[in-house]
Amino acid sequence: MAILVTGARGNIGSRLTARLDAAGHPVRGSARDSTTLRLPGGAEPVELDLTDPGVAGADALRGVDAVFLYPVIGSVDAFLEMAAKVGVRYLVLLSSPAAYEVGEFDQPIGLVHRAVERAVAESGIAHTVLYPSWLATNARRDWADQIRTTGRVAMAFGDASFTPIHPDDIAEVAADLLTRGTHRSRMQILTGPRSLRLRDTVAVIGDVLGVEIPVDDLTREQALEREDGGIPRPILETLLDVAEASVGLTAPVNNTVERITGHPARPFRSWAEAHRRHFQPR
Repeated sequence: MAILVTGARGNIGSRLTARLDAAGHPVRGSARDSTTLRLPGGAEPVELDLTDPGVAGADALRGVDAVFLYPVIGSVDAFLEMAAKVGVRYLVLLSSPAAYEVGEFDQPIGLVHRAVERAVAESGIAHTVLYPSWLATNARRDWADQIRTTGRVAMAFGDASFTPIHPDDIAEVAADLLTRGTHRSRMQILTGPRSLRLRDTVAVIGDVLGVEIPVDDLTREQALEREDGGIPRPILETLLDVAEASVGLTAPVNNTVERITGHPARPFRSWAEAHRRHFQPR
């Protein structure tokens, strides 16, 4: 029986697809446009819109026993109904702590994740929800362009603490859950190995590059003014609220990654070293 990985083009889905394929599991990777997929040789690319599955959904789900579900904006009810009808027995949903954290669960990001969680729960398919902490890849999203072009980072609430998690750890946990029943539960909260302030995370990148990267502290208002429209304002405001509430605190750390994978969670530095090229000056 095959495993379907939705969002197979993304940071986590691509890693999961490669891991499952390397272990010899029949795997399909999906995206709305299958031509954008770069899958390992043994994986089958399929085209699928989770919010409008139609005939493509039936093709993608044919012979599938387990699904990795990447959260999307919009209803996934039709896809889940189709999955239940064809006999999908288990599903791993990638969610976010925003679905339950103070200041986030009733805000845009939290509401999106809660809607998908609710649909999965109502589908009747056995499932586990993954709640990974601050993704190491956020550093590339938020700071890579600044570091490449100016050698500096401007941010608000640089003393906010988070627990960066390596995407390989998330993918490894998901692969275990999809292929073995040992650690299946209603949810698994995943964290990196250490609480770090945002400015400390920038310092790690600088150390990897062999340079000092100054951090220019912004006020909340300045951060909002600098945004070029890449992030919708309500979401940016929520992210700033969360960062402000995390100043002076130690972010929670657990050993879930180690319990499931058998090795400690990878440190942020290991991700930064592997992705050094994204931060190097042009």
